[in-house]
Amino acid sequence: MNPCALFTGSESNTLWLTEFEHQFPQLNIQPWNQVVDFDAVEYGIVWQPSSAYFERFPNLKAVFNLGAGVDAILSNPTVPAHVQIIRIEDGGMAQQMNQYFSYFLLHYYRDMDLYQQQQQQQSHWQVQSVKSPNNFRVGILGLGQLGSQLAIHLQSYGFNIAGWSLSKKHLDGVATYAGDEQLGAFLQRTDALCCLLPLTPVTQDILNHHHLSQLPAGAVVINGARGGHLVAADLLQLLNNGHLRGAVLDAFEQEPLDTKHAFWQHPKILLTPHCAAQSEYDTCVQQIGHKLEAILSNQPVTGLINRHKGY
Repeated sequence: MNPCALFTGSESNTLWLTEFEHQFPQLNIQPWNQVVDFDAVEYGIVWQPSSAYFERFPNLKAVFNLGAGVDAILSNPTVPAHVQIIRIEDGGMAQQMNQYFSYFLLHYYRDMDLYQQQQQQQSHWQVQSVKSPNNFRVGILGLGQLGSQLAIHLQSYGFNIAGWSLSKKHLDGVATYAGDEQLGAFLQRTDALCCLLPLTPVTQDILNHHHLSQLPAGAVVINGARGGHLVAADLLQLLNNGHLRGAVLDAFEQEPLDTKHAFWQHPKILLTPHCAAQSEYDTCVQQIGHKLEAILSNQPVTGLINRHKGY
């Protein structure tokens, strides 16, 4: 087959190439900057590709994204309108996301933040009363592949689970809300807000003062999606005035986060360096390889991005 051009934007090309060679030796996967015949390239495998990538290959038909989030591609003005964008639908990330959110939800449900305060600030011995898990209301913003699996996973803890999405979804055991008209009701019943939305013009800055202030007093916010969802100044104001109990942030508009940013030293904020879930080489390669083979055989594939919706 014609070469398929790989672009990862880092030194990790070798790891991806080795895995493709191991699983799909019949596919002609080449580093994008080593391809000789530019016109022959019809398919690409990319992560945050530069404008030079799309300028180099004029006959691209589709690109496979090495992750679930495609905002870096959709915001690239050099991506031709006819090029299909196909995303990874899991890539081993669902299990990691379940672990990440479970860890921090349990942190607040079992009052570990209060115990930390008692230890570090007061040397104070006091047992906090344990509430029924059904009285701990978790709300998941975004019921796509990752959000839906998280909602199902969290039911094993007995939490009261609800989810919100742009369009109506149905999940057993989950109260579902949809659209702008139901967002307020969803927020008002949520003690722990988990953001797993795709970043689109519609969801940009959705974690703002207007929305976050509708959460009950003492609520917590966990953002495992994109930094562009959050208005930093609004979060800080609601933490400082006591309306919000705490926040866990994994993604930021600027990464790495500036060392002077107010988030670093805030006592109510827990930070992680965009590590909530990472693509696993073997799983991603397996998905992409099978999808590429399907396309070459004129078979349908899943994971095709709707550019108008942004996901």
